[in-house]
Formats: sequence, structure tokens, C-alpha cells
Amino acid sequence: MSDSTHNFISIVVPAYNEEACLPLLAQVIEQTFSTTQWDYEVIIVNDGSTDRTGPILDSLASQDPRVRGLHLARNFGHQAAMLAGLSESRGQAVITMDADLEQPPSVILEMLERWKNGAQIVHGVRQDHPSTGWWKRTSSRWFYKVLRFLSRIPIEPGMLDFRLYDRTVADALLSMPEADFFLRGLSVWVGFAQVRLPYRASKRVAGRTKFHTRAMFAFALRGITSFTTFPLRLATYLGLLMTLVSLGFGTYVGIRHFFWEHPQPGYASTILLIAFLMGVQFLLIGLLGEYVGRIHLEVKHRPRFLVARRTSRKPQ
Repeated sequence: MSDSTHNFISIVVPAYNEEACLPLLAQVIEQTFSTTQWDYEVIIVNDGSTDRTGPILDSLASQDPRVRGLHLARNFGHQAAMLAGLSESRGQAVITMDADLEQPPSVILEMLERWKNGAQIVHGVRQDHPSTGWWKRTSSRWFYKVLRFLSRIPIEPGMLDFRLYDRTVADALLSMPEADFFLRGLSVWVGFAQVRLPYRASKRVAGRTKFHTRAMFAFALRGITSFTTFPLRLATYLGLLMTLVSLGFGTYVGIRHFFWEHPQPGYASTILLIAFLMGVQFLLIGLLGEYVGRIHLEVKHRPRFLVARRTSRKPQ
């Protein structure tokens, strides 16, 4: 492999309604690499945006041959857009990052140093900006703690989607056919030589975050059910526990009735117990439905994304 080929890297950026961020993103990346030996391409994936992200991406691609636009047929979601960009990448190292510049492109140079020293995956570990809200910091921290406990995967708070993959790792990820693609978990699960790189997050340059509470909850549920069946096993344990408690309570009530001859008041407590057990049952049925739904998605074998068109300008 020639040095020029080895120095060629890909930067994959999913974008959903990021019209205000893309021009500045391209500018900052160009400034970051202007004095280095690295040759690069930026693959920006338009994930079915409804603002001017598409036309702005076309304009950037027409002006700079290093910028390539990938327009998906609709909004397939952040993880699918990331996967689409990975599938288009050609670099010997592939860096994934968001479009809002909360993940400083200057950190990519540090990632590349780790890669040159033998690391095959470099995880950017986010240290929150002081302006990050309490709810976002707390919910994110607990999500990773729960995921790590349930799945036994050594993923830690702050390991988002700012990451470097060696070409070998990127190809291994692309070879996985699963429809329920959770890149953050798979990036740790695949193994290879991995290192962590802490970085200080910047403030979002424009626009608003797309990860609101509902989206964060759905993302967390997807991550947990993608990597562990422990919740199903927990349902079994809970069912066994409730059975033992019910048998014990029934034995106690029977002995009290036949031997102590005390009246058995407790209408309210009985209704409360029934309501509690029904709530647990519906919760477990819903949990089972989450897994069945994911099986349903897998057996249909639909593509994880569809590309509507590509935009790029060949170097002259």
C-alpha cells in the first residue's frame, strides 16, 4: 500500500435538517486539514431533510471535489444514515461525526495519531460542554450504565458516534446483515484494538438538537434490546418471584382464616395488588412485543436505507 493511499481518509457526517451547519462544517474541516499530509473525503448523508440541507449539500459538492453528497430517499434515522456513509467510504480510516460541530474536527488529528500507533477503533469520549442541560447529562449517563450492566459490553458514558474505524473494522461492520443496526454498541462488540480519546464538547453552532426526550427513549430502548435478552430473563425471574410471594401470602391467609378465625378485611389492598400485577403483566407483554417486533423487522430483509441520488464533482 502506497503512502498516498494510506493517508487517504473518509469523514462520514449524517445530516438531518442541518442547513445552517453544513457550510461551516466544510470550512472547519478544510482548515483543520489544510496544513497536514492527510488527503480526505467528506461524505455528508442527507437523511431525508425537509429544509435546505439538500441544495446546500449539492452546492458544497459542486465547489469542492472532496465533498460528496449522499441523499437518502427518506428519513431512515441517524444510525441508518451513518451506515449509508460507511458503505460509501473509501478511506483506509473512516471517521464518523455529527454535523453540528459539537464534536471538534481538530480532535480527528489526535484520532489519526492513535490510529497510526496501532489502534483500529478510536472512541471519542465526550466531556459535556458547561451549557449542556442537567436532564441530557443525567439521562445519557444512566442509559450507558444500564446498557453496560445488562449487556456486559464495556461501553461508557460519552461514547457517542464520534469515532475512527480502521478499514478492516469498517468492512466488518458493513458485513453484518442485521436490520436493527446499533452502531454504538457494535463498535465495542466487534473487538479489535480499541482506545478511548476524551475530548471537550463544543457548543452546537446552529439549529436545534434532534434528540428530544421521546427520541432519546426510543434510541435507548433500541440499544438495550439490540444487545441483550436480559430483560426477558428478568421477566422470568420476576414471574417466579411473584408466584412465590403469592403462594406465601395465600398460605398465610389460609392459616389465619382457619386457625385464628379473624375476619379478613382488605378490599383496598386486594384491588391494589391486582392492579399492580396487571401492570406488571402489561409491562412484560410490551417488553416481549419489543423483541418480537425486532424479529419481524429482521425476517423481512428490507434494505436499511435507500439512496435517492449522489452528488459530487470530479477533481479537474
